[in-house]
Amino acid sequence: MPVDYHLHSQFSGDSKTTLEAICHTAVERGIAEIAITDHMDYSYPDMRPDHQIANIDDYFDTIARYQERYKGVLTIRTGIEIGMEPHHLASCDAFLKQYPFDFVIGSIHECCGLPVSRAVYFENKTKEQAYETYYSAVLECVKAFDNFDVIGHLDYCKRYYPGEYTSGDHFIAQPIVEELFRTLIAKGKGIEVNTSGFRHVSQMCMPHYDILALYRQMGGTRITIGSDSHVAEYVGFHSEDTAERLKQLGFDHISTFEQRVEKKLSL
Repeated sequence: MPVDYHLHSQFSGDSKTTLEAICHTAVERGIAEIAITDHMDYSYPDMRPDHQIANIDDYFDTIARYQERYKGVLTIRTGIEIGMEPHHLASCDAFLKQYPFDFVIGSIHECCGLPVSRAVYFENKTKEQAYETYYSAVLECVKAFDNFDVIGHLDYCKRYYPGEYTSGDHFIAQPIVEELFRTLIAKGKGIEVNTSGFRHVSQMCMPHYDILALYRQMGGTRITIGSDSHVAEYVGFHSEDTAERLKQLGFDHISTFEQRVEKKLSL
């Protein structure tokens, strides 16, 4: 039963995709459940409007209309991708406590005030330094913050690294990743498998299957699948084969959420 728990719509300024297009595509592709997870970053560099929802009440109202329209056909969850910058965690927490989200992805889009999606982040850093700085920022936020369900696109820096990709890059900073997993598991939090990585030169999900295997070996069980789609074309991207691979790695379920309560969907 395919699901997609990371989708961006017209409420993220970096997407023009309507909820109608998302829902229609999901139904057409046999997807049973989706989560709309538009961006909310409080201090994204240059205060980019495409990483903030302009009208959160309209966001909830619009999703509610589609939940009713597709009732019995498609389960639609109201989610959010919150930007977990260390210096704005209190603001993130206050915002999340105001609204009845079903699901929260915690993502790191900047480190030390620099956007990881831009070349400036990688200047004067080796590949190892760039990855270690990024993973350290994720770990810092996870240790200090509890109001999220899964960490999004764990190796996000891979997506934007301007140099050559090599097949062993996912092992960079593994001690930090292992500490991160220990922290997540102790807190009852999880990670997502972000299938947008299959559009990267690596042709691999984020994080790599080897890292997903490590997470499972360490006792991690909370895991979601999301396409990170900003266009309807990629709704459900690699959802089914990713679920099958997770089963091979030892996972017996994927996680879905309702009112922040985990629901386990058997693989």
